[in-house]
Amino acid sequence: MNEAKSRALTKRQQEWLSHLQTCAASGTSIAQYAAARGLAVQGMYAAKKTLIQKGALPSTPPARFQRAQLMGAVVGHEWQVHLPNGASVAFSGSVDAEALSIVLNTTAAIS
Repeated sequence: MNEAKSRALTKRQQEWLSHLQTCAASGTSIAQYAAARGLAVQGMYAAKKTLIQKGALPSTPPARFQRAQLMGAVVGHEWQVHLPNGASVAFSGSVDAEALSIVLNTTAAIS
């Protein structure tokens, strides 16, 4: 953040900015960070939205795709997916696309 943007922020916005930067550096979710410090989760999200609009924080769209690599030939209905965050998901049998999407997105969000 440059000095002009810093001056455009109120003292409270600067405090929220500090919290949001610390939260991002810690790798925890906003909800976890807020709960650990007794902060209002809605307050943090509202501050984040305001700070993005003011240009003090970058707008970061959520990741919609994860890189996948085929580790071997697919045989039968047993699956194991290794995600970039180190988490793995294993299942057998058929699964519908919506359920698989929910499981993989949730697992990908784990820090």
